[in-house]
Amino acid sequence: MLQAIAFSLPAASRPEYHFNEHSGAVCCLERSPFFRDILLSVGGWSFNIWREGAKNGALIKSCSSSVPLTGGTWSPTRPGVFFITKLNGNVDVWDLMDRSHEPSLAQNVSSMSITAVVPWPLTAKKLMLAVGDSGGTLHILEVPWSLSQASTNEVTVMEAFFDRELKRMEFAAERAVVRERERKAVLESKSQEQVIYNTSR
Repeated sequence: MLQAIAFSLPAASRPEYHFNEHSGAVCCLERSPFFRDILLSVGGWSFNIWREGAKNGALIKSCSSSVPLTGGTWSPTRPGVFFITKLNGNVDVWDLMDRSHEPSLAQNVSSMSITAVVPWPLTAKKLMLAVGDSGGTLHILEVPWSLSQASTNEVTVMEAFFDRELKRMEFAAERAVVRERERKAVLESKSQEQVIYNTSR
């Protein structure tokens, strides 16, 4: 497993924390254009969404894909949308305003591995997607209206979404500590009972 490592800026003598989240080389690490503390990482068979400074892990962890992922990028027009590229030539479009457990759109673009993806707002109402494959072919796609045009309050909704995920993650970490403490207390109690039983025989 490769380790995702976070450093304090401007420089640090050692990493503050690290996570074993990707089972292959990390091929993408990109900040959201709408939230400077939100990052997308892609590597191996999965992607994660992180909040900078959150030390309990990723806010969102994808399920393992059936094929390796080759890259990813955020939408420049919608805060909750990002694109994930795959080795089998597919491009998945994720819309967190719609769902977070599966992509809202999966499009096969090429029979070869996707090596590059760049979204480009052609006009105020049209978002294009440039996709390159390992055969050297450039594909130009138009992103559907519903996945390119943001609602009036989407930034606020997505900010609240990330805040909820952070609180959920912190609560889970706190509960894990409490459960471990309770488990040790039970084991210690059983051990003491065994000692008392043995000495009474």
